[in-house]
Amino acid sequence: MNDWWTDRKQNQQLSNLESEMSYARQEASSLRSQLSRVQGSLQSRVDSMSRAFDAFVELSDLRHETAGFVDAAELRRYASRVLSAMASSSEIPEAGAPVARYWLSPATQALISLHASTPDEQAISTAMELDQRRTSIYLSLALAVLGQRHQVQNEWLDVAFGVPAADGTLTRVQRVLWTTAARGGFGADGLELVVKRLQSAASPDGGWLSRLENRGSSSRSSGPRLKETEPQDDAANRLSRIRNAVETILGNTEAREPDPDLNYPETRKTDSTPDDAKSSRRKAKSSADADNEPAEDSAAAMLRLLISEGSEPERETLARIAVLRARVSGAAEPTAQALEDSAGTVDALLTEDLSLSADPHLSTAALHVVGPLVLPAVETVAQTAELPGPSQVSIGSGTHAITIRADGPDQLELGKATSSLTAAAGVMSTGQRATPIGLLVGGAVVAVGLGLLLHWFWILVGLVVMAFGLNSYVQLRRAINNDKTRAAGEVANLNERCTTAATALSNYLNNADARKTAIADDLTTIREQLTT
Repeated sequence: MNDWWTDRKQNQQLSNLESEMSYARQEASSLRSQLSRVQGSLQSRVDSMSRAFDAFVELSDLRHETAGFVDAAELRRYASRVLSAMASSSEIPEAGAPVARYWLSPATQALISLHASTPDEQAISTAMELDQRRTSIYLSLALAVLGQRHQVQNEWLDVAFGVPAADGTLTRVQRVLWTTAARGGFGADGLELVVKRLQSAASPDGGWLSRLENRGSSSRSSGPRLKETEPQDDAANRLSRIRNAVETILGNTEAREPDPDLNYPETRKTDSTPDDAKSSRRKAKSSADADNEPAEDSAAAMLRLLISEGSEPERETLARIAVLRARVSGAAEPTAQALEDSAGTVDALLTEDLSLSADPHLSTAALHVVGPLVLPAVETVAQTAELPGPSQVSIGSGTHAITIRADGPDQLELGKATSSLTAAAGVMSTGQRATPIGLLVGGAVVAVGLGLLLHWFWILVGLVVMAFGLNSYVQLRRAINNDKTRAAGEVANLNERCTTAATALSNYLNNADARKTAIADDLTTIREQLTT
């Protein structure tokens, strides 16, 4: 008894020790996991601080390099303040010392003189000699966002836009010039210049007709159609949809006036805030300030990029400084932006603009570009729609073909087809009758012969066999009646099809003149809209 008790206590103690060891192992595992996370977090922080310190050291070195460009930095701030002052109709700030060999200095003076309607030809000429393309972009976009589109010269826009790449790819600045022209920033002549450049790069077989069709709806009635006239009907419906799309896009009156969103933002705190104040307020900017920033593909954003990229000697240094500042502050590194960044292909951008029902300026400009390209395909669709209708059509019924004319179906062919449908319907063959008759006769023989001669039980058997025969006969009669009903339905359906086809053909032929008039009207309207 004592040995049993001792063993029991020892087993209980061992069980308790095992539970404690399991708990200790779980705690140790949890501590190791927490320690690993802490070590990883500390290592990440150390690496981040190390990168920030290296960036700070490199940034300090680069600041020594930029010490010789203080006047250029001040000029960029001055150019931004000038744009904001012009946009808000406030007093133009006083100019600082001119910066030699920097196109922005004479370009800003040229902009001020143009805005005052007293062009400084010397300043314009000097800026063009220093950097013709950037000066052309700057003056064209600045005058557009300031509402001075009448002063934008086509020579500047021609140089600014350049020639699209051989593969149809446009740069970021070309896309901005395109959208600015579409929004009325350069006037009718400027838009025409951009449209011609885009037409030279757009694919002539880019599927523009189907894309234009998707914007419209057909006004044609959808009555009974004949298989023989499907090509003409489909072509007429397509022509109607194309006309509706063209009228919908070009009929939007909003696109006839410059887009109000094209204007340069009137205020921008960073344009007139000293550097010391900027650094102290940088972290206090609200989300509302960010919302006031212009869209990335807008003319205002392109002007700011053009100004902020710096002069040619300091351009790469300024881009590197922006990256280093982001590393020091722990922010995401800014994406390098340049004038020559790819904006996509002409075909892709035209497709996107053509579908923008919410942006009438871009969709209207896109239609002007693809109009001459899509017109030959429209002519082909109109030619198909104008094809003469058939004098007769045919309807199939099994192995028979029934000729349908405007005055009705061919009665002889219809009679043959009807006879073919009804001839074999409801006819009871000898083989079908054999089963029920055999069961009835056999049951009667069994009931009378065996039942009377041998035993009354055979009478019951005979009656059961006769019942099966009677049921088989009833089912056969029902099937025959159903077959007759089916055949009658098929005949009625065939007559209805023939009547419908004859009516459709008659209407088609009777309305031939009206249809040709409608097609000619659609084509004339489309031509006028796409060529004017």
